[in-house]
Amino acid sequence: MKPFEQIASKIDSELHHYLPRKWKKIGDIVILDLSKIENEKEKIAEIYAQVLNVKTIIQKNKISGELRKPEDTELLYGKETVTEISEYGIKYKLDLAEIMWSPGNTGWRSALSGPEKVSEFYTFDKPKTIIDYFAGIGYFSIQMAKGYPETEIIAIDKNPRSIEYLTLNAKNNSIDNIKIINDDCRNIELKADVIHLGYIGNTIDFLEHAHNCLNDNGTVIFHEAYRNNWLGFKSRSEWGTIPEKFAKLMDENNFTVQKFERVKFYGPSTSHIIAKLKKN
Repeated sequence: MKPFEQIASKIDSELHHYLPRKWKKIGDIVILDLSKIENEKEKIAEIYAQVLNVKTIIQKNKISGELRKPEDTELLYGKETVTEISEYGIKYKLDLAEIMWSPGNTGWRSALSGPEKVSEFYTFDKPKTIIDYFAGIGYFSIQMAKGYPETEIIAIDKNPRSIEYLTLNAKNNSIDNIKIINDDCRNIELKADVIHLGYIGNTIDFLEHAHNCLNDNGTVIFHEAYRNNWLGFKSRSEWGTIPEKFAKLMDENNFTVQKFERVKFYGPSTSHIIAKLKKN
Protein backbone atom coordinates (compact mmCIF):
# COMPACT_ATOMS: atom_id res chain seq x y z
CA MET A 1 0.00 0.00 0.00
CA LYS A 2 0.99 3.60 -0.50
CA PRO A 3 1.81 5.56 2.69
CA PHE A 4 -1.56 7.32 2.84
CA GLU A 5 -3.39 4.03 2.36
CA GLN A 6 -1.43 2.54 5.26
CA ILE A 7 -2.24 5.56 7.42
CA ALA A 8 -5.95 5.51 6.52
CA SER A 9 -6.21 1.78 7.26
CA LYS A 10 -5.33 2.49 10.91
CA ILE A 11 -7.85 5.34 11.37
CA ASP A 12 -11.65 5.37 11.66
CA SER A 13 -13.15 5.70 8.16
CA GLU A 14 -15.34 8.60 9.32
CA LEU A 15 -12.18 10.72 9.62
CA HIS A 16 -10.65 9.82 6.27
CA HIS A 17 -12.14 12.89 4.59
CA TYR A 18 -10.19 15.13 6.99
CA LEU A 19 -6.84 13.38 6.75
CA PRO A 20 -4.11 15.23 4.81
CA ARG A 21 -2.94 13.35 1.74
CA LYS A 22 0.07 15.62 1.32
CA TRP A 23 2.78 16.62 3.76
CA LYS A 24 6.34 17.97 3.85
CA LYS A 25 8.99 15.53 5.02
CA ILE A 26 12.11 17.44 6.02
CA GLY A 27 14.86 15.20 7.31
CA ASP A 28 13.20 13.03 9.95
CA ILE A 29 10.37 15.49 10.66
CA VAL A 30 6.99 15.85 8.91
CA ILE A 31 4.94 19.03 8.67
CA LEU A 32 1.23 18.49 7.93
CA ASP A 33 -2.20 19.98 8.58
CA LEU A 34 -4.44 18.24 11.10
CA SER A 35 -6.42 21.40 11.92
CA LYS A 36 -9.67 19.82 10.71
CA ILE A 37 -9.34 16.99 13.24
CA GLU A 38 -10.92 17.84 16.61
CA ASN A 39 -10.45 14.61 18.55
CA GLU A 40 -7.57 12.12 18.72
CA LYS A 41 -5.25 14.51 16.86
CA GLU A 42 -2.18 13.28 18.76
CA LYS A 43 -3.08 9.63 18.14
CA ILE A 44 -3.48 10.29 14.41
CA ALA A 45 -0.18 12.20 14.35
CA GLU A 46 1.52 9.19 15.95
CA ILE A 47 0.18 6.95 13.17
CA TYR A 48 1.59 9.31 10.53
CA ALA A 49 4.93 9.27 12.37
CA GLN A 50 5.03 5.48 12.49
CA VAL A 51 4.11 4.95 8.84
CA LEU A 52 6.39 7.71 7.55
CA ASN A 53 9.20 6.68 9.92
CA VAL A 54 9.84 10.12 11.43
CA LYS A 55 10.53 11.32 14.98
CA THR A 56 8.30 14.42 15.03
CA ILE A 57 5.06 15.69 13.50
CA ILE A 58 4.59 19.48 13.36
CA GLN A 59 1.29 21.20 12.65
CA LYS A 60 1.52 23.24 9.44
CA ASN A 61 1.61 26.95 10.22
CA LYS A 62 2.29 30.29 8.58
CA ILE A 63 5.70 31.63 7.66
CA SER A 64 5.71 35.36 8.22
CA GLY A 65 7.71 38.46 9.03
CA GLU A 66 10.90 39.85 7.59
CA LEU A 67 12.91 36.93 8.98
CA ARG A 68 10.50 34.35 7.45
CA LYS A 69 10.05 32.48 10.72
CA PRO A 70 7.32 29.90 11.49
CA GLU A 71 4.56 31.16 13.78
CA ASP A 72 3.67 29.39 17.06
CA THR A 73 5.03 25.90 16.36
CA GLU A 74 2.66 23.15 17.56
CA LEU A 75 4.12 19.70 18.08
CA LEU A 76 1.55 16.99 17.37
CA TYR A 77 3.94 14.12 18.02
CA GLY A 78 7.47 13.96 19.37
CA LYS A 79 9.58 16.67 21.01
CA GLU A 80 12.59 17.25 18.78
CA THR A 81 12.42 20.00 16.13
CA VAL A 82 16.09 19.96 15.05
CA THR A 83 16.76 17.89 11.95
CA GLU A 84 19.33 17.43 9.20
CA ILE A 85 18.88 17.45 5.43
CA SER A 86 21.38 16.15 2.89
CA GLU A 87 21.20 17.79 -0.53
CA TYR A 88 23.68 17.62 -3.44
CA GLY A 89 26.58 16.66 -1.19
CA ILE A 90 25.85 19.25 1.53
CA LYS A 91 24.35 18.52 4.96
CA TYR A 92 22.20 21.22 6.54
CA LYS A 93 21.16 21.19 10.18
CA LEU A 94 18.31 23.46 11.31
CA ASP A 95 15.51 23.89 13.84
CA LEU A 96 12.13 23.75 12.07
CA ALA A 97 10.46 25.47 15.03
CA GLU A 98 12.48 28.61 14.24
CA ILE A 99 13.70 28.42 10.65
CA MET A 100 11.94 27.88 7.32
CA TRP A 101 12.94 25.16 4.85
CA SER A 102 11.28 24.89 1.43
CA PRO A 103 11.36 21.36 -0.06
CA GLY A 104 10.03 22.85 -3.30
CA ASN A 105 13.36 24.62 -3.89
CA THR A 106 15.29 21.34 -4.10
CA GLY A 107 17.56 21.52 -7.12
CA TRP A 108 17.62 25.32 -7.20
CA ARG A 109 19.83 25.30 -4.09
CA SER A 110 22.36 23.10 -5.89
CA ALA A 111 24.35 25.88 -7.65
CA LEU A 112 27.05 24.13 -9.73
CA SER A 113 26.29 20.67 -8.28
CA GLY A 114 22.83 20.26 -9.76
CA PRO A 115 20.93 20.18 -13.06
CA GLU A 116 22.28 22.11 -16.05
CA LYS A 117 19.32 24.50 -15.97
CA VAL A 118 20.36 25.54 -12.44
CA SER A 119 24.13 25.55 -12.95
CA GLU A 120 23.72 27.95 -15.88
CA PHE A 121 22.34 30.55 -13.46
CA TYR A 122 25.19 29.94 -11.01
CA THR A 123 28.07 29.91 -13.51
CA PHE A 124 30.20 33.04 -13.06
CA ASP A 125 33.50 34.12 -14.62
CA LYS A 126 36.15 33.65 -11.92
CA PRO A 127 34.50 35.82 -9.26
CA LYS A 128 36.75 37.05 -6.46
CA THR A 129 33.87 37.80 -4.10
CA ILE A 130 30.27 36.53 -3.90
CA ILE A 131 27.89 38.01 -1.31
CA ASP A 132 24.70 36.22 -0.21
CA TYR A 133 22.43 38.92 1.26
CA PHE A 134 19.87 36.51 2.79
CA ALA A 135 22.04 33.54 3.67
CA GLY A 136 19.81 31.86 6.24
CA ILE A 137 21.41 28.58 7.33
CA GLY A 138 23.52 28.49 4.16
CA TYR A 139 20.89 27.32 1.66
CA PHE A 140 22.81 28.82 -1.28
CA SER A 141 26.04 30.23 0.14
CA ILE A 142 27.54 26.89 1.21
CA GLN A 143 26.94 25.37 -2.23
CA MET A 144 28.48 28.44 -3.89
CA ALA A 145 31.46 28.21 -1.54
CA LYS A 146 31.86 24.56 -2.51
CA GLY A 147 31.54 25.36 -6.23
CA TYR A 148 33.98 28.30 -6.08
CA PRO A 149 36.70 27.24 -3.60
CA GLU A 150 39.03 30.08 -4.67
CA THR A 151 36.30 32.71 -4.15
CA GLU A 152 35.52 34.54 -0.91
CA ILE A 153 31.87 33.96 -0.02
CA ILE A 154 30.34 36.53 2.34
CA ALA A 155 27.12 35.23 3.93
CA ILE A 156 24.88 37.81 5.62
CA ASP A 157 21.69 37.30 7.62
CA LYS A 158 19.77 39.29 10.25
CA ASN A 159 18.47 36.27 12.15
CA PRO A 160 20.97 35.27 14.89
CA ARG A 161 19.54 31.73 15.05
CA SER A 162 20.07 31.28 11.33
CA ILE A 163 23.62 32.52 11.76
CA GLU A 164 24.23 29.90 14.46
CA TYR A 165 23.19 27.09 12.11
CA LEU A 166 25.00 28.67 9.15
CA THR A 167 28.22 28.67 11.17
CA LEU A 168 27.65 25.06 12.23
CA ASN A 169 26.77 23.94 8.69
CA ALA A 170 29.86 25.59 7.20
CA LYS A 171 32.02 23.82 9.78
CA ASN A 172 30.31 20.44 9.33
CA ASN A 173 30.79 20.63 5.55
CA SER A 174 34.46 21.70 5.86
CA ILE A 175 33.83 25.04 4.15
CA ASP A 176 36.60 27.52 4.95
CA ASN A 177 36.21 30.18 2.23
CA ILE A 178 33.13 31.74 3.81
CA LYS A 179 32.82 34.85 6.00
CA ILE A 180 29.63 35.05 8.08
CA ILE A 181 28.03 38.33 9.16
CA ASN A 182 24.98 38.77 11.43
CA ASP A 183 23.47 42.05 10.24
CA ASP A 184 21.03 43.71 7.86
CA CYS A 185 22.60 43.45 4.40
CA ARG A 186 21.85 47.14 3.79
CA ASN A 187 24.36 47.99 6.53
CA ILE A 188 27.14 46.16 4.69
CA GLU A 189 29.00 48.18 2.05
CA LEU A 190 31.39 45.46 0.87
CA LYS A 191 32.02 45.17 -2.87
CA ALA A 192 31.37 41.97 -4.85
CA ASP A 193 31.38 40.49 -8.34
CA VAL A 194 28.16 38.56 -7.60
CA ILE A 195 25.35 39.32 -5.15
CA HIS A 196 22.73 36.70 -4.38
CA LEU A 197 19.21 37.84 -3.44
CA GLY A 198 17.50 34.65 -2.32
CA TYR A 199 14.48 36.35 -0.77
CA ILE A 200 10.75 36.37 -1.48
CA GLY A 201 8.45 39.30 -0.73
CA ASN A 202 10.09 42.63 -1.53
CA THR A 203 13.38 41.67 -3.13
CA ILE A 204 13.36 44.69 -5.41
CA ASP A 205 13.80 46.94 -2.35
CA PHE A 206 17.36 45.60 -2.07
CA LEU A 207 18.36 46.07 -5.70
CA GLU A 208 19.64 49.64 -5.35
CA HIS A 209 21.97 48.64 -2.51
CA ALA A 210 23.11 45.59 -4.49
CA HIS A 211 23.79 47.81 -7.53
CA ASN A 212 25.89 50.17 -5.42
CA CYS A 213 27.92 47.27 -3.99
CA LEU A 214 28.56 45.46 -7.27
CA ASN A 215 31.80 45.83 -9.15
CA ASP A 216 31.59 46.88 -12.83
CA ASN A 217 29.73 44.30 -14.93
CA GLY A 218 28.68 42.57 -11.71
CA THR A 219 25.89 40.00 -11.51
CA VAL A 220 22.81 39.65 -9.30
CA ILE A 221 20.89 36.40 -8.84
CA PHE A 222 17.35 37.59 -8.12
CA HIS A 223 14.58 35.50 -6.55
CA GLU A 224 11.00 36.76 -6.15
CA ALA A 225 7.33 35.79 -6.50
CA TYR A 226 5.09 37.38 -9.15
CA ARG A 227 1.55 36.92 -10.38
CA ASN A 228 1.51 34.89 -13.58
CA ASN A 229 -0.77 37.36 -15.37
CA TRP A 230 1.67 40.21 -14.61
CA LEU A 231 4.49 38.16 -16.09
CA GLY A 232 2.29 37.58 -19.13
CA PHE A 233 2.78 33.82 -19.34
CA LYS A 234 -0.16 31.73 -20.52
CA SER A 235 1.50 28.37 -21.21
CA ARG A 236 4.44 26.29 -19.98
CA SER A 237 6.24 26.77 -23.29
CA GLU A 238 6.69 30.47 -22.52
CA TRP A 239 8.68 29.85 -19.36
CA GLY A 240 12.37 30.44 -19.87
CA THR A 241 11.73 33.50 -22.01
CA ILE A 242 12.18 36.95 -20.43
CA PRO A 243 8.88 38.73 -19.63
CA GLU A 244 8.69 42.20 -21.17
CA LYS A 245 7.33 43.85 -18.00
CA PHE A 246 10.02 42.24 -15.86
CA ALA A 247 12.79 43.32 -18.25
CA LYS A 248 11.47 46.89 -18.18
CA LEU A 249 11.30 46.88 -14.37
CA MET A 250 14.88 45.67 -14.10
CA ASP A 251 16.03 48.24 -16.70
CA GLU A 252 14.49 50.97 -14.52
CA ASN A 253 16.70 49.63 -11.71
CA ASN A 254 19.81 49.70 -13.96
CA PHE A 255 20.04 45.99 -14.68
CA THR A 256 19.81 43.90 -17.84
CA VAL A 257 18.08 40.52 -17.59
CA GLN A 258 20.31 37.75 -18.96
CA LYS A 259 18.31 34.68 -17.92
CA PHE A 260 14.86 34.05 -16.44
CA GLU A 261 13.11 30.90 -15.22
CA ARG A 262 10.36 29.69 -12.93
CA VAL A 263 11.45 27.83 -9.79
CA LYS A 264 7.98 26.61 -8.73
CA PHE A 265 4.38 27.62 -8.16
CA TYR A 266 4.13 29.89 -5.14
CA GLY A 267 0.38 29.88 -4.60
CA PRO A 268 -2.72 30.47 -6.72
CA SER A 269 -1.68 32.02 -10.05
CA THR A 270 1.70 32.99 -8.58
CA SER A 271 5.21 31.76 -9.34
CA HIS A 272 8.59 31.86 -7.62
CA ILE A 273 11.02 33.05 -10.29
CA ILE A 274 14.79 33.36 -10.62
CA ALA A 275 16.62 35.85 -12.84
CA LYS A 276 20.26 36.48 -13.67
CA LEU A 277 20.87 40.23 -13.89
CA LYS A 278 23.86 42.15 -15.22
CA LYS A 279 24.70 45.57 -13.79
CA ASN A 280 24.29 48.41 -16.32
